[in-house]
Amino acid sequence: MAQGSAMASPLSFSSKHLVKGFFTLPLEKVTFKKKIPIGILKFSQQNVVLSKQLSREKDVLSALEALDEMKNNGILAESQDVIELMKAIVDMKFLEAGERIHEYIQRNSLDFDVIVFNKLIEMYFKLGRTSSAYQVFDKMLLKNLDTWNKMITGLAENEEGEVALQVFSRFIKDGIKPNDITFLGVLKACEYLGDLGKGQEYFESMTRIYGIRPSLEHYLSFLNLHRKYKTISESREYFLSHFSYKPNAKVWGFLENHLRTEAKDQMSRKPGMKLNKNKIIDENPESNRKSAPPGKEKAYEKLRLLSNEAKKAGYVPDTRYVLHDLDEEAKEKALLYHSERLAIAYGLISTPAGTTLRIIKNLRICGDCHNFVKILSSFEKREFVVRDNKRFHHFRDGKCSCGDFW
Repeated sequence: MAQGSAMASPLSFSSKHLVKGFFTLPLEKVTFKKKIPIGILKFSQQNVVLSKQLSREKDVLSALEALDEMKNNGILAESQDVIELMKAIVDMKFLEAGERIHEYIQRNSLDFDVIVFNKLIEMYFKLGRTSSAYQVFDKMLLKNLDTWNKMITGLAENEEGEVALQVFSRFIKDGIKPNDITFLGVLKACEYLGDLGKGQEYFESMTRIYGIRPSLEHYLSFLNLHRKYKTISESREYFLSHFSYKPNAKVWGFLENHLRTEAKDQMSRKPGMKLNKNKIIDENPESNRKSAPPGKEKAYEKLRLLSNEAKKAGYVPDTRYVLHDLDEEAKEKALLYHSERLAIAYGLISTPAGTTLRIIKNLRICGDCHNFVKILSSFEKREFVVRDNKRFHHFRDGKCSCGDFW
C-alpha cells in the first residue's frame, strides 16, 4: 500500500505486524475510522510503523490518539511500547499526557503486567505527582521488589521521607527481603529528614541484618547525612572505619572532594555569583532581562507586584544571599530577579488561576527564594513545585514539603 493512497481516505490495510519503530503489535485486517496524522504512522507494503520521533508535545498527543484509535479496532499496545511512551512523557515533563497514558493503562489493566505499573509509579514521581504514584501503588494487586523500591525512592526524592520509611516498614512486615536499591531509597529518606540516628541504624543494618554489602553510593549517601551534623574529620573517620573496600587513589580523591566541595558549592550558588573553574565571579543581576522571551515586561511588573504583596504578608528580603558590595536597595533588586521567581511570574500571567506551577532548575534554591515562594503560596492559593539539584520542593499554603531542611 502506498503512503499517499493510504492517507487519502480512511485507512484500510492488512499487515502481519506493527513493527518495532515505536510499537510492535500483531495485526489482522483493520479499518481505522479516522485518519492518523502523517509522521505518526508511516506506511510501507508490509509494515506500519509508529514513529519514534516524539520530540514535541503534539507528537506525544498524536501517539496517544493513535493508541486510542487502535484500541477501538481491537489492537492493544505491548507493555514495552507503553513504557517507551512514558519515558518520552517524563523527558518532556508533560503531565497531561502522563494522566492520559494512565487512563489508557487503567482501561486495559488486565492486559498489562506489573512492570508497566511500576513504570507508571516512576513516571508520576518524576513528574512530581506523589499522590498519583501512591494511588497507583495502593491499587496494585500484585507488587514485586521493584514496586516497593520505586515507592521508597520516589517518595524520598519528593520530600516524603517519613512516608518513605513507613512504606519500608510495611515492606519488611510483609516479609520481603530488601536489596541494595531499597537501602539507597531508605538512606535518601533519612537524608531528607535530617535523621542521623535512623540513617546510621539503617546503614549498619544492611550488613548486620540483611547481609548486603554497602556500595560506594551507599557510603556517600550516608556521608551526605553524616556531615550535616559532624565535622569533616569526624565524617572522614567514620567513613574510613566502616569502609569495606580497599581505598584506592580514586576513592581517596572522591572522598576528599565529596567532603570539601560543599563550602565552595554553597558559595557558587549564592545569588549573583557563579563558579568559573577555580574562581567565583560576579554576574550582572539584570543580565537575564536582555535575553528574556516575549512578554518579559509583564512578567517583571508581575514580579514587582508579587514582591510588594509578599512583604505585606511578612516577607523580609534576606540580603545575606547577595555577595555583591551593594547598598540594601540594590541587593533587594538583585534578589528580585532570581530565575525561579521570573519563572513563577511568567507562569502566573500565562496560566489559569489555581494551576500548579512546576519549575526546574539546575542549582539549589537559595534561602531567600525558598522563603519568598513559601509566603507566595499562602496568598496565591496555588501549589508551586520547584525541582532544584537536591530535591523537589512542594510549596502549598505557606509551607514547603522539605520542612525548611535542604
